[in-house]
Amino acid sequence: MVLSKPQNVQNDLQSGFLSCQNYIHTLLNVTFNRNDLLDWFQGLCGHLTTIIGLIGTYYKQTRDKAAPTQNTILLYLTQVLTSLSLLINTFVLEEEIGLVLTEARKCVIKQISCCLESIEVSLSCTPAVTDPSGNFVRWMDAALERVSEITLHNGKTKALETYTETRQIFEEVLSHAMSIAQVSLPQDSKIIRGSCQTVLNTLASLQTELDNPTTNPSMVHLFVDACSHKLCHLEKKVNTAVLKLCLKTFSQFTTPLEKIRHFCFEGEKRVGDELDSLVADFDLHVDRIMQIGLFAVSCSSDCARGVKIRSCLASLEALESELVPSLTAVLLEKSPHNRNCAEILMRHWLDQAVALQKLIFLIIDPFAFSQVIYEEAAEIVDVLSSTIRKSSMIEQRDVVSLLVVTKVLQSFLSQSQSEFSDNEANKVKTKLKDYNEVLEEVETASKLLLSGDNNDPENSKRVLKRCKILLIVLKRIWVCFADDVFEKNKSQVVEKPVLELPSIDSLQLQPTGNPFLDHIINRGKQILQERSVLYRTPIKKKTGSAKAMKSQQIPLSKLVHLRKLSFVNITSNEPSLDLQITDILNEMTTLSTSLKPNTTKTI
Repeated sequence: MVLSKPQNVQNDLQSGFLSCQNYIHTLLNVTFNRNDLLDWFQGLCGHLTTIIGLIGTYYKQTRDKAAPTQNTILLYLTQVLTSLSLLINTFVLEEEIGLVLTEARKCVIKQISCCLESIEVSLSCTPAVTDPSGNFVRWMDAALERVSEITLHNGKTKALETYTETRQIFEEVLSHAMSIAQVSLPQDSKIIRGSCQTVLNTLASLQTELDNPTTNPSMVHLFVDACSHKLCHLEKKVNTAVLKLCLKTFSQFTTPLEKIRHFCFEGEKRVGDELDSLVADFDLHVDRIMQIGLFAVSCSSDCARGVKIRSCLASLEALESELVPSLTAVLLEKSPHNRNCAEILMRHWLDQAVALQKLIFLIIDPFAFSQVIYEEAAEIVDVLSSTIRKSSMIEQRDVVSLLVVTKVLQSFLSQSQSEFSDNEANKVKTKLKDYNEVLEEVETASKLLLSGDNNDPENSKRVLKRCKILLIVLKRIWVCFADDVFEKNKSQVVEKPVLELPSIDSLQLQPTGNPFLDHIINRGKQILQERSVLYRTPIKKKTGSAKAMKSQQIPLSKLVHLRKLSFVNITSNEPSLDLQITDILNEMTTLSTSLKPNTTKTI
């Protein structure tokens, strides 16, 4: 029997996967001797290079059939490269300390094995249903399209059928909104829930009119428009909540993990409740990062950037079951192995988190983010002014909250300038220089004038004056991104609450008494709990019409805060797979030579 070319390649791939899986598990038997590590690592890269080359050949031969799995395969391959970087850093550290870091090696084995198994499954099966986490924007597109099709032109029966389908899609929109509300700041959670209730009420009014024996076509049209309007209003609330969550999360991006590290490495107390509290804060922090990242993916039409974001998220997800145990192991026994293993995993987590932040900064709309930061900074300055009026003095820690918020904008602007239009870049350039100078002056003044015996009413007023100047410069940057319409209204600022670190209990949404809204809230919790990027079993979506997931450009106001609103069909404008696989092979070659004798620093 003569096998087809694709079948031959598949057989070669199966053999390659098996050989590579067997080889990767020999890692635990390799010493920390440089030559042994180098020989073993180059052998692994040889196995992986063979597999990647065969994947490229397979896609060339089965282009149409394999196209749906293309982005999934690229994601897994990107994760393999990321795992190799962790492995290289582990090898370098092992040679420095003269000790095999077994747990770190096991983590790499687990990740690479999972990716290889998943690639094999993806190539041999029909595409699996992807995880719905972060698909809020796509469900919005489908909901707005479907509700607009409710009309009596084709008869009442057809209108009721369309309404039933619309209601199911609306449920998905609201459930995803509530999954974001689960990790949003408390005030935003309440706002999103209230907006969901309004959408349900409007939808119920539409159903009542359709059930009316003497249905009025004009009233149906009116309620359809109302449903669309309320849904768009919900989207604006969700976008605002995500932006404020970005500000809160990015202003303390590494803090929760560093607190656990300090407790385990430096603390002498071994109070379980305190550690549990730190871990709970870190878990919430990771959930927020995941929701922000998945939301960003659904909002971006850039396929390559989406794969990079999902890869960073997958790295954080992979470490969820490894990082905290490695840190708590240090608390139990501060051995060199435990300390170094925890350090290497923590460093990898931080590297991936920082890379993720940079990618998300490239997606966030600068006008909207500047507005959110300005409003928060203005609220803090108002509090400082009020404090001086009441007690005549402010403390250095009071100014720190302002510096933390404004430094997020500083970081955002420096990292996202490549995405600015020429007009925006020219406007921001000089104002950013002023902003950096004033920010540095505020920080220096607060340290000098508000510390120890130097703190007095006059010095507090001097620092407050500089804070107000910083606020003025911040507003000028915000206005740089506004168009003519918004420039006319730039002085109008919506009152917003100060961002406060909520307790875990405050984030638990209580039952409302409305059975359907409670169902929506519970679905949102389920989506949050079962969210996955790569390393968990994806949950299955309800079946629905293909039309329900079509992308559509939604004409929304500038208050919709993300640059890429509609989920664009990425297969039409993405780089060719051949080019992307070539890039991966080139990076593999770079990695395979990175452990040569002169290598002294981490990747």
